[in-house]
Amino acid sequence: MTQYPRYHRWLLSELISNNRCITPLANTIVLLGTLQLITEDSSIYPKGTILFEDETGKVPCLLIGYKKEWLTGTIALLSWSFLINKQPSGKEVYHLEVHSEILFLRVGFSEALYSKKLVLSANFFEKRSPSFLNQNFFQPNSFTAAADILFNLGRNPTESLPKVNLIAMVNMKSVLYQSKDKITFIVTLHDSNSSVHIIFNGDHFIEYYKIIMVGEMYFFKNIKPRRTFNEDTQFPVFVISSIDSIENVNRELAITYNSSNPTEQIQHLTDLACSCFGFEGIITYIIDNALGLFVLDSEYILHLGKYPEYNPSITPYRLGMKLLLYNIHAIKFTMKEDIWRLDNNKNCPNFRDVKVIFAACHCSTVRVVRFPSEIFESDSVSQKIISKFSNFRNNNSFTLLELLWVQKAHYNFTKKFPDVFEDEILLSDPRPSKSDYKKVESCPFSRLLRKYRAANCFEDLAQEYFNHKVYCCITEENQEIDIRLPPISEVLHLINELVISQRFSSEICGENQLKVFSQFEANLGKTHLMGFLEGSLDGTLQLKDQTGTISAINISFEKIQSHHLNSIWIIPEYELVVERPSKIYLRFAIEKCFCFYAKSYDPKVHFNRSVFQIRHIFPAKLNYISENSRTNISCKLQIETVLEYTSDLINKNTITFINISKDFIKILPALHVGSFYELSFDVDKSEQIINSTEGSIILNFDDFVISNITSIEFDDSSTFKDLFGQVIQPKILRLNDSSKNSFRNLKAAFLTEDKALNVQEFLNGNFINILNDTNKLVTLKGLILSKEIQHSNNVGQSHASLLLRIQDIQIAEEIIDVYISNISKYIIPIGLVPGQIITLRKIGLRKSNFGKIYCYASGKTHISLQGYPKSIQSFHQDQDFDNTNLIDLFESRISIQSVFRVPCRINNVYEIIMQFICEACEEIIENDCCPNGCNLGRRFYSSGRFKISDGTCVATVTARDDIVVRELLCINNDSYQKICDQIEKSRFFYEWSIFSDNDCIKNSLSDFISLKDIRRDVILFCRKKNIQQMPPILELNAVQIAEKSPIFELKKKLKNVM
Repeated sequence: MTQYPRYHRWLLSELISNNRCITPLANTIVLLGTLQLITEDSSIYPKGTILFEDETGKVPCLLIGYKKEWLTGTIALLSWSFLINKQPSGKEVYHLEVHSEILFLRVGFSEALYSKKLVLSANFFEKRSPSFLNQNFFQPNSFTAAADILFNLGRNPTESLPKVNLIAMVNMKSVLYQSKDKITFIVTLHDSNSSVHIIFNGDHFIEYYKIIMVGEMYFFKNIKPRRTFNEDTQFPVFVISSIDSIENVNRELAITYNSSNPTEQIQHLTDLACSCFGFEGIITYIIDNALGLFVLDSEYILHLGKYPEYNPSITPYRLGMKLLLYNIHAIKFTMKEDIWRLDNNKNCPNFRDVKVIFAACHCSTVRVVRFPSEIFESDSVSQKIISKFSNFRNNNSFTLLELLWVQKAHYNFTKKFPDVFEDEILLSDPRPSKSDYKKVESCPFSRLLRKYRAANCFEDLAQEYFNHKVYCCITEENQEIDIRLPPISEVLHLINELVISQRFSSEICGENQLKVFSQFEANLGKTHLMGFLEGSLDGTLQLKDQTGTISAINISFEKIQSHHLNSIWIIPEYELVVERPSKIYLRFAIEKCFCFYAKSYDPKVHFNRSVFQIRHIFPAKLNYISENSRTNISCKLQIETVLEYTSDLINKNTITFINISKDFIKILPALHVGSFYELSFDVDKSEQIINSTEGSIILNFDDFVISNITSIEFDDSSTFKDLFGQVIQPKILRLNDSSKNSFRNLKAAFLTEDKALNVQEFLNGNFINILNDTNKLVTLKGLILSKEIQHSNNVGQSHASLLLRIQDIQIAEEIIDVYISNISKYIIPIGLVPGQIITLRKIGLRKSNFGKIYCYASGKTHISLQGYPKSIQSFHQDQDFDNTNLIDLFESRISIQSVFRVPCRINNVYEIIMQFICEACEEIIENDCCPNGCNLGRRFYSSGRFKISDGTCVATVTARDDIVVRELLCINNDSYQKICDQIEKSRFFYEWSIFSDNDCIKNSLSDFISLKDIRRDVILFCRKKNIQQMPPILELNAVQIAEKSPIFELKKKLKNVM
């Protein structure tokens, strides 16, 4: 008995009203009451919670161990702590920690329960010995071992077993699985010969869940087992129909603990995800109680974020607790950022030294074996820095590694975009659990995670338990999600290091002064860029976060539009371009990006609106202001009105220009020649400058908004949805019949006027003579072969000009020089690098005195990029490609630019289209006439879709032009001419149906072609296009179709040998 013979009793109501955390310094204060085990559903406490109750109240409590005798009478707590757990909502939750062994109130001393003032003496209480059973109690044949049960069932598995006595050690215990009507838990029993799984199913077994401790031996009396047939389990499985009692055998057979450094030990494990071990340690630091993140022994990270038995809202852990861990996992984990704020804390490891974390799953057991010292530390149960992730912790559809990735991404996000979002918006409503699978996922970070991780199927927890040695869904795919979203400043720092490195400095600082870094070359293969996509004050595009800004250029055929701007985008694929050490920018394709957050923009009310088409964009001009040597960028647009809503400010019969300057220049990246826009403006803040000689009007606005529009007649491919679920699209232009005609006429007239010529046409001698006579400016389209900045000194003034060597897209030998003078006066677009296809509008053509034809850019010339650089488009069959199975292309992180070699069989042709289209507007040519009246030339166009298989799965392939005609249909030159003659009269269209099969296509083409059997084995070179979700179908883009001939395969084998 304790050295303090007399005690004073306190009531729970006093502790609660006192509203202070209390740990009595001496065992002189006693709490009298009873323990209650929650066995039924409760809105406050989950099943399995233990409550301490007296006549004034009840609170949950944490105990060291559990004995069934504790529930049988009035108990006395001599050493305890009363703690207050403050919830994020502000609510205070109370609980008890019971430090010492529980005593019982002796029979005949019940008056202690009714007198608060009574001083209690030691003889009021007694210690009751637990009901341990000695091993000598058993005779050799009085119990059945686990091996004997296995043997008996093996002899006759259909025969039901009688009640038996069983003795074995508990090797593993599941968490308490709770459903609407009952609870279930599983234990694994082990003896020297074998193991078995025992299932306890029903609320009446919940007390046994508390009694059974991993690592101890028990006697199971009069157990009635029923065999569950499960061929997938390593050990036999039994469901307990009934049992009389479970008694401790009083023999510890604890799991062997690690005597060496666990970090060193797990480095040699081959399967860390399913390798379980035991550990004992003291909590020396609380990273986050709500998320279950702790530091053990100032050295190891413990993560209970996916351990359902840990309930921080009711009984959180605190500093100084000693924990005994069974069947935990060691997860490889590295920290490049201090996401848990461990740095410079003596009770934590250095975050850079963290290589693994200890993680508990549904098959783990965590026991408190010692509570902290009696001196209470005031902050030991307070919520910490990242409890905001508790929604993810409680969601069973997230693995531990996914949860960790969300924390990392959120850490970077708060650095990049501080104060942009509230955490309750970013981290609310994660992906619904199994019980609520129909609920729409609305959490942005959860949706972001699904971009990088295939959705996890909901697993059968029992099957997971049975096969835990080979699989664990909590720690599945024991490989970190290595996609990073770092601050832009970090990316810029890395590029600067590359620029000055010895490996690349000679390329950038040498004669070329240009280097294009791929993501992998810059060691950024797993780094995605994230930031606000917006226009800058120099009229270029930029990606920006709180830490830095990087210029950007979109190189795809899909254009940047006004609704793309000022929103947060994630760019998974990109290249970094360095032009001279001081000029760094990225180039990307907008269709390969996705919008994280589309910032809603509600402009000021403008009563005047006009719809117009941009006919030309003059180069952005640098205007120098003497005051502080500041510069201002201005740009002029030539427009033509389609529709006036409320004002006749813009006259349709005059040439109209709009001046853009100051902050409005930021809209320039979304303005494109030929596109249609809505102008919303305040007529009172506008100015007209009329030039009667030229018949033109220049408009200046102090307040206006320009937005992309689309006609309801056309399919809009630029509509997208951000990760908040907002649908973003251009404005819909609803036209009456008259306006529709105006719209069509404008478009047709523009296509005629804007017809781009190739280099070969420019080099035509007759063509230049015509241009010299008319002094007309024209449009050139070609590929940049080289770029050179030239300097000249004229009368003491230095001038810089730009020389572009432009190559014909089709004929590599045809090259023309383009000179752009006075580049210091204008903003020259970024992205003018070798291999890039560009269009130069309003460019002049001249012939030198030596007969050389060249082009010159004037103050009117507009330069725009047109699609992917040639280096991205190029492909050579002779490249060394390894064979790829179709099933492997379902991997979500595969780049859509990568080319794969797939030996496969063509099964069906779904669709073939062959037709002539207008070179300018790309409308279908019928009866040798463009429906828009362009008549600017035509070109042959073909497309096809077909089905392939390779034994692993099937896929749908899309092909175009020569791939369809020459490679899929194997059409020779003579037959090709016959097809062209036929299609001049009418387009060819074939669509497969279940009733037609491929014979129809053979018959329809048989007049002018001898077609091989389409169903044949081929080598397909392809890029990944998409994965259709329901049902999952792999979609590919064909790059080349090669016949699977013996010679072709022999070349491949020879390459592998050499």
